[in-house]
Amino acid sequence: MPKWTDKPWERQQGESEKAYDAFATYRDMGAERSLQAVVEKLSKSRTLISRWSCQWNWVERVRAYDNELEKQAMAKAVKERKDMVKRHIDIALELQMTALKALGQMKLEDMSPRDIREFIKTATDLERLNREEVKQADNDDVIYQMEYEDMDDIEGEIYGTDTED
Repeated sequence: MPKWTDKPWERQQGESEKAYDAFATYRDMGAERSLQAVVEKLSKSRTLISRWSCQWNWVERVRAYDNELEKQAMAKAVKERKDMVKRHIDIALELQMTALKALGQMKLEDMSPRDIREFIKTATDLERLNREEVKQADNDDVIYQMEYEDMDDIEGEIYGTDTED
């Protein structure tokens, strides 16, 4: 058989149009693919389909095709997961900013240090959770990472208060 093109599921050098059409029929059958199904669908002889299958390495070409589809599906799933995590981080950051703005407008005497700590802790925990998911999803390609100081120190800096309960 002549050398494959870069993509073995495409028409190969020297492969007739009819042989390739039969291969494409076989390739596109997915999990239900079989030589007999191609014979029936194209109304060709079993001998001819078997000869083309051997001559043009249908099994290997289909394996390469299936692997490529799986690779594309995996890349899409990874991208969608990263996009989702980014959205969740953005939501967490917005929640933090909104909560901090609201906290800044509230009278301190109406809140206990524990209330303040809980507002901030909830928002930062959500952000941290999502950032950790990014690390777990792809340890080699962390797209977002941030380190935080101790919560009590943050409260003290923002409100100038001692947060010991």
